[in-house]
Amino acid sequence: MDSNLRNKWQKDGFVIVREVFDPNRTNRLKSVCEFILEQWRTCNPETGEPGGNSDATIMRHLNHPGYFKDNNVSKLTDLMDAVATGKVLEICRTILGEEPLFRCTSLFMNPTRTSQDGSWHRDTQFITKTEQEEKAKIQSAEDTGDAIQLQIALLANSDVEFVPGSHLRWDTATEHSIRKDSDGAHSRSNTMPSSHRIVLQPGDALAFNPYGLHRGRYHVDKPRRTLMLTYTKTSVPCSDYFSYQPWFLEAGYLENLPPRTLPFFEAFVSAYESDWNNDCS
Repeated sequence: MDSNLRNKWQKDGFVIVREVFDPNRTNRLKSVCEFILEQWRTCNPETGEPGGNSDATIMRHLNHPGYFKDNNVSKLTDLMDAVATGKVLEICRTILGEEPLFRCTSLFMNPTRTSQDGSWHRDTQFITKTEQEEKAKIQSAEDTGDAIQLQIALLANSDVEFVPGSHLRWDTATEHSIRKDSDGAHSRSNTMPSSHRIVLQPGDALAFNPYGLHRGRYHVDKPRRTLMLTYTKTSVPCSDYFSYQPWFLEAGYLENLPPRTLPFFEAFVSAYESDWNNDCS
């Protein structure tokens, strides 16, 4: 894949790759995601309870086997094949600089009751205890990062905003005021300097470094279906809720995957199997 993709990732913190999936595959994945979403809203198989109300904007683990009973295994195969398709993995490989390791599937959707602009944030603020620790993490981070969130539009949307280059530096005074002052009271501001709204067509993919300043938009009148595929570097696995998927060990879960897809998920199982077994013991 073009080295310009990696250069842009390093410089701006985000890249757009057009037509990662063709219209037929995009529509097929949209149908699969709608099928899963409808079930999740009624009963999330991870909890046995409804997954979200009318204001929900994201769900995780679309590949849970609980969604694919009653002869619907082909839908799981379509989803898993998309996660491990060559073009997607080559994007991740180019950006990360090494082999990608699967971590999670997610779906962004528009709310059906209440509209709101998202809060400006860096994901670092949720994984550090102090601002000094957060600042050090950003300033010491490699420009490629250790993970990639690949958002693939199933419907046209422009719901993500990003401040190019912000993954490489700490906040300016204005950025900090918007993001953090008064306990985040201004974090939904529409005046973030140098923000860039990202426009995607169905089948397009957006990857961005979550350490950069970014936010989403969640409006009832702006339909959104975005399949997000999360990967880490194989050398830096991350064991958490995202990667905790012990159903991969269930008999028959992987048996319908095509030969080109199976090795990718076998590597995922190999990386996390001991964690899953220890948690279940």
